[in-house]
Amino acid sequence: MRPRIRYRYRTTLAAFAASVVVSCAAGPPRRGDTPAIVEMRADYLRTNPTGRFNAEINRGEVVVGMGFYDVLAAWGLPDARAVADSSQERWTYVIKDDNEVDWVRYDFLFARRAVVEWETSRNTGSGFSPLDDDARGVSLRVPPVPLGDGSQKSRGGPSLR
Repeated sequence: MRPRIRYRYRTTLAAFAASVVVSCAAGPPRRGDTPAIVEMRADYLRTNPTGRFNAEINRGEVVVGMGFYDVLAAWGLPDARAVADSSQERWTYVIKDDNEVDWVRYDFLFARRAVVEWETSRNTGSGFSPLDDDARGVSLRVPPVPLGDGSQKSRGGPSLR
């Protein structure tokens, strides 16, 4: 009887661990769909019905190889844009939590007008969250990172949501 209980315990623990790993590997948070992004995405898909990345754009994902217009249709206008020369650009998107304390920054690097990689950086607040509306009025401004600097790099792999 004892080995059967250990087997069930191990099986349950393994299933739980697998579900945690799968949920964490599902991808980073998706950029919220504002009415402007939804409209831009619909217009793009209507005018480019046979586009190479239409399935990813429809899901709001960004993948390696997408061009400027593909990324615009998937995530909308960037929060910041840096141009190094005519062949390299960096588009920055910042996704904040509801309290605007924690945020994740995605820097999409373009070479010859296509996404070649992205960099991800995360800011976690110290736990202080102002409750007064006066303190909440301060906006978060994240300066763009010059090309070539970044904290974490992701090449290829799963698409961003």
